[in-house]
Amino acid sequence: MKTTSQKGSATVTIHAVLAGLALILAYTTWTRDKTTPQTDSAVALDLNKRDVNSLQYEDDNRTVTIERRAGADGEPYSWVTVKSRSKTLATTPGGEPRVAMPPGHSPPGMPPGHGPAGAPPPPPAPAPAVPGAHPGVPPAPAHGVMPPRPAAPAARPAGKGGEKSGEDKNKLVAAATPAAKGPAAASAVKAPTAAPPPAPVAAPAAVPAAAPAPTAAAAAPTPPPGAPVHEIKETVTTKQFRGNDETDKLLEQFAPLKAVRVLGKVDDAKAKELGLSESKKSLTVSARGQTFKFAIGGTSYGGGDSYVRDGEGRVSLISQRLISNFEFAESRLMERRLHRFERTDFDRLEVSVGGKKRVLIQKNRQDPANFYFAEEATPDKRDDTLKNWVDKILRMAINDYVAQGEEPQPSTTAPMSGTPATGDIATLRFFDGRKELGTAVLSRYPNKTNQMEVFARTETTIGLVRLLAATADSAIQDAEKW
Repeated sequence: MKTTSQKGSATVTIHAVLAGLALILAYTTWTRDKTTPQTDSAVALDLNKRDVNSLQYEDDNRTVTIERRAGADGEPYSWVTVKSRSKTLATTPGGEPRVAMPPGHSPPGMPPGHGPAGAPPPPPAPAPAVPGAHPGVPPAPAHGVMPPRPAAPAARPAGKGGEKSGEDKNKLVAAATPAAKGPAAASAVKAPTAAPPPAPVAAPAAVPAAAPAPTAAAAAPTPPPGAPVHEIKETVTTKQFRGNDETDKLLEQFAPLKAVRVLGKVDDAKAKELGLSESKKSLTVSARGQTFKFAIGGTSYGGGDSYVRDGEGRVSLISQRLISNFEFAESRLMERRLHRFERTDFDRLEVSVGGKKRVLIQKNRQDPANFYFAEEATPDKRDDTLKNWVDKILRMAINDYVAQGEEPQPSTTAPMSGTPATGDIATLRFFDGRKELGTAVLSRYPNKTNQMEVFARTETTIGLVRLLAATADSAIQDAEKW
């Protein structure tokens, strides 16, 4: 039979345990992450995994598109297209603005009578009419345009009335013709130095006939506007590559698209505060033959998650990782493997180099310590040099995918003696029994600095890739020596 003291201690123990449990429950409730969605209401887009066909992210500088595709074997894969836009300030050498100027005027810094650069000189102004001149006789040269040899000063008529006054016409003819050498020239130089009036026109019979002047001056063509000295050019670079496993996971995260928090519809002031009113970033999801577009706003304080608004005006907060995957697509989403199979998956490798074909057999492929490669003709003769070469082939890594328009071109000049061959160098085919697992075409081309680079195209990359030269060069050079 329990005493009163024993009953009191048991009661205290029970109360202490209950108090401890209450404290633990209160602590977990207080520290619980209230942003974690607890119901289905925290879903920004309700889709199934098979529904999503493509994703497209766009901002001021880039457009990233991820789409599902199917290979020749029917296996689905993801394909990424990145279009990058960049603006540069270009300077046009020799460009200058061209301004239409009145005839007889010149731009600053140019001799009188010259027009803008590239424009024909204006036609000469017609000479003023001379009293007593006869039709068809060329007028005297205009002031400022002198003939190569200066003419003698014209003689003043002795009487009045010009040609009708009966004056000696020989003096007038002498005034209109170049001065002769000898004493006559000396006497002509001693003529009065006062500025003479315009010389009268000589009689038609005494002056050689000249070509008739055109009836109307041809209009000078209007010069085209000059090329601007500076202009801003926009360059668009398109790069396509196979998506990696992270890309496949990204597509799955949109089916359904879960939100950290759902805010619902907000007013204009709140939308502006969240960076949604004037946002130039967007995310478009194509699924079930429809498109669902989200405007991307600013980020939340502390967490860095992004606010998005759908076409119906509902605002949600989604994970920052989703948006950053698009912003850094080249580093996060690019497939870096040449093949998606492993060494243990194939038992035969066919290599074609320089018109020669070599078949390598892998033995004990499931034994990581005792596997080896041998020639097909001697399958039991282990050859460690072949094992080392296959290891180099499997360790070749992708440096980058070649952008559209930047594919390497064969050299137009004859190769110098001793330089390595260019173009397609080797073709590899991997088999598991009779089933072909994949292929690889290795090529070599010089770059802009005339340095050799190694490229490849495989069943995984689909497009052309640039390989790291550290491992690719050695493997190709060894194969060329076979």
